[in-house]
Amino acid sequence: MGFLNRPYVTVTIPMYNNARFIGETIESVLSQSFTDFELLIYDDHSTDGSYDIAASLSDSRIKLFRNPENLGPEGNWNRAISKVRGKYVKLVCGDDLLYPECLEKQVAVFDNPANTGVSLVSSQRTIIDPAGKTLIKKVNFVDGGRMESADVVRKMVRMGTNIIGEPACGLYPAELIAKISGYSAVVPYTIDLDFWIQMLQHGDLFVIDESLCAFRISDLSWSSRIGELRYEQFIEFMERAASDESHGVTDLDLFIGKINCAVQSMTSLMGFKLFASSTAKKANGKLSCEVGNEESGRLDALFRGKKFFYNNESIK
Repeated sequence: MGFLNRPYVTVTIPMYNNARFIGETIESVLSQSFTDFELLIYDDHSTDGSYDIAASLSDSRIKLFRNPENLGPEGNWNRAISKVRGKYVKLVCGDDLLYPECLEKQVAVFDNPANTGVSLVSSQRTIIDPAGKTLIKKVNFVDGGRMESADVVRKMVRMGTNIIGEPACGLYPAELIAKISGYSAVVPYTIDLDFWIQMLQHGDLFVIDESLCAFRISDLSWSSRIGELRYEQFIEFMERAASDESHGVTDLDLFIGKINCAVQSMTSLMGFKLFASSTAKKANGKLSCEVGNEESGRLDALFRGKKFFYNNESIK
């Protein structure tokens, strides 16, 4: 394709058995206020009709691919970024959502000359349930604005959790894909964070202090299925990050991070179990709206990120 036909942004969706949500996910991309994008959808040999649902949607910006065999998250995510044509790239999992102004606001950050040297633009996110109901309106572990990459990694280690966000939160320059090693599921729980850190080796992080996307919690999501492994896998991720001297992570950072990671892992697991319990009750018709609101409040208290050993504001 010639340069004149190049879209400004590539949005790519790797999906596997997302029939319940993929239509909503695709529509959230097509409904963006910023319209100069291509949408690449990579079906990882789904068995539930996901491919047919995606194929039924008609829009000239969509290109749909299907793997002849299941590649798994690492293989499919890397395939999803292998043929992008846009100047900037966003990967969205097949059950998450973009809010209408997501691309517009993130592209504007990159287009601002004052932000030269930024390699990743992220935003806050909302946590939703399978029905799209808001469980947590805004997950906010860091303030908005620009942060140097070493500060981001050090803060993430100290807090023992994902302070950047899931794949849908980020937008990054396509030219950096050739300069990194891509997605790695060596530590499955942190496949996205490993990718973010690779991006941050080439510039700073800019956080938009507004929820511009939604991360869906469901019993079908990969993160919920490996939730019980969160602690040991995040510890491994932290130790890998600390081993790189350029990140400036100290022994104290790692010590505090392990405590925070234990607390966060416990509350995350409790949240998933509470969510599973509440959805089971709803399925049996035993959960009223009032109880549903109470369950959402408990989830909010568990996930809002205020139960940390080390105060976020003190980490500079």
